[in-house]
Amino acid sequence: MPFKRPGPAHASSSGFSSASADDTTPRSSKRTKLSILPSVKVYIVQAKLESPAIAELFQLAERNCEKLCSDVEEADVIVTAIGMRKRLERHVAWDIAKNKAVVTPDWLRDSVKEGKGLPCESYIAIEDLHQTTVDNCPDCNLSPCGCDDSDEVAEDVPPPPALGKYRSPPPSEAGSLAEPSHHETHKQTSTSKPTSKTAAVVSGPSVTKTRIPSNLLAPEHTIPTDVSKLSYKSRYACQRASPLVCPNQNLALQLDIIRRSRALEGEERSALSYARAISTLKAYPHVITSRSQAAKLPHIGTKIIGLVEEFLDTGRIAEARRISASTRFQALSTFSSVYGIGPNTARKLVALGLQTLDDLEVYYSADPDEVLQEGQGNAEVTEEGGDGPEDLEKPHEKWWPGKGEAKDTVPKGKTLGGGAMIGDQGSELGESWIRVALGLREDLAIKIPKAEVEEMGRVVMRELDVLEPGCTSTIVGGFVSSPLSMSRIDMVFSYRRGKPESNDVDIVFTHPDATKVKGLCKKLVRQLHEQGMVTHVMRESFSFHGHNPLRTTHWDSLEKALTVFILPPSSPFYKENKGHGVRRRLDLIFAHPEVYWSAVIGWSGSIMFQRDLRQWAKDKCGMKFDSSGITRRYDSKQFYPKTEKEVFDLLALEWVDPTLHDTSQKRKPCQIHW
Repeated sequence: MPFKRPGPAHASSSGFSSASADDTTPRSSKRTKLSILPSVKVYIVQAKLESPAIAELFQLAERNCEKLCSDVEEADVIVTAIGMRKRLERHVAWDIAKNKAVVTPDWLRDSVKEGKGLPCESYIAIEDLHQTTVDNCPDCNLSPCGCDDSDEVAEDVPPPPALGKYRSPPPSEAGSLAEPSHHETHKQTSTSKPTSKTAAVVSGPSVTKTRIPSNLLAPEHTIPTDVSKLSYKSRYACQRASPLVCPNQNLALQLDIIRRSRALEGEERSALSYARAISTLKAYPHVITSRSQAAKLPHIGTKIIGLVEEFLDTGRIAEARRISASTRFQALSTFSSVYGIGPNTARKLVALGLQTLDDLEVYYSADPDEVLQEGQGNAEVTEEGGDGPEDLEKPHEKWWPGKGEAKDTVPKGKTLGGGAMIGDQGSELGESWIRVALGLREDLAIKIPKAEVEEMGRVVMRELDVLEPGCTSTIVGGFVSSPLSMSRIDMVFSYRRGKPESNDVDIVFTHPDATKVKGLCKKLVRQLHEQGMVTHVMRESFSFHGHNPLRTTHWDSLEKALTVFILPPSSPFYKENKGHGVRRRLDLIFAHPEVYWSAVIGWSGSIMFQRDLRQWAKDKCGMKFDSSGITRRYDSKQFYPKTEKEVFDLLALEWVDPTLHDTSQKRKPCQIHW
């Protein structure tokens, strides 16, 4: 956990205190070392200690030891009240703990009381470290050894080796994983350096020049992936090459039908097992022709081996065919394709007797014309201090059942089967957003081609340049193209997953000056809304939060807005559907420059690749990774990779191009020829 100095156990309420003439308490600025443990460096793990105890131990260590360390690697002794290995590993890497004396707080108290370093034998904190604690006990280096009958004084023990690749190197090292402060970032961007590139910024009628550090721009050439260093036998998808189309495509497609059925029915563990098996098959470079081939692959269990064998014998999987023909599966799949409806709500709707989208429109009283009209209003985005654009086309204010009544009133005339309307509670978005999604479903069902995605990026960046010149961005998700640099929008599609079209567009933005990123998402949404381009905000988070290494949810701490977007009529890619501009799903994500590439990777997908990347970081590196940053778990130290590849380097992984991240199958059953 972070090294924090506790406040004094007893503090005066006034800003100063008086001292009598005979007060002999030494001032902190002139504190005299008592030299009881003159060559011992101590690190205190604060977990499981009360504040008074922490203050006491800090005072004892500062007065009587050579140093109270903020970095556990520097210490000779780790003082902790933790008694279990797994709990200790949250705060101290096990490899480091094995090279230290890990003792209880009483060792420090009793050593100071006795006026000398005591043997550690009676103060073992973690039984698994009993022998190493005895061997590394500093009392053996300060006085005649208390561990045996020897009269010799042991020589000084050299400090243990550094943590290596898990520790941030000094910023002065070329190519290091720097950890710049906001001040350093601003300083770097405000000076003219040869490593920066100059790009034209469109800002009103004039054109200015803004320098962007080269590390925030896409590399000029695609970074090659050394496929020979990747292995389809690895249990982690982030160590496998998974192309968009694989030799076992049809087998993976049929297994994916079973996976989706399990997920829609709430059988999450089974769905995950199938997802892992599919990701393994996607990475296998040969056509599977025998049961024994499949049996040698990771995540392929007895059940799936049987399905593979059936596929090899008959060319199909009977269970997948039966599921695909099921009216329940078709209804669940259809309902869950509507934005705001998850598997749980879909099952409830099917239980009420609903089967089609027309049934949903009747149930939710969804009127496409009213939804489109709702997006034409002139709402206003709130200023700083609120939670977000509360007035920006939030239809629940207009359509909430019983407008003008208490919010907890059960709506009348809005039910089937006599119960309250489904979709207004829990983690899903609620019944009013479902109405919006149903009203826009024809538009949102139209795939977005690559050229239109690029145009959306250009249009958004032009508006952002008006607000804050100097930003850069990367479109993430599933597209592929050649690297482009258009109005400083780094559409490095060759770094994404290679799909020719998508359902939505995700763009990650940053600015070289971290102080200018905060609040920029809200300003951009307001600007786009005023220009008639953002019609609805489906979900938003307009505040940054510190990266928490113990957080278990994956809705990251970046500023973001999930919106419905329409290109302006002046755009050559503007399209109409039944007399109105086609609405698109557009997600805007803002990251500080030091975590920009972590955000790009975190939002690039695929789901299984990201899941295993997080798992690898935890299992193999003791790190917490997600799109909002990389943090070492045991001391919450943050790392700031300067390029996309450095994220992989930091996690001791071979670079994998995003076109090889496609571990999942996203094809409809109708595309399978039974």
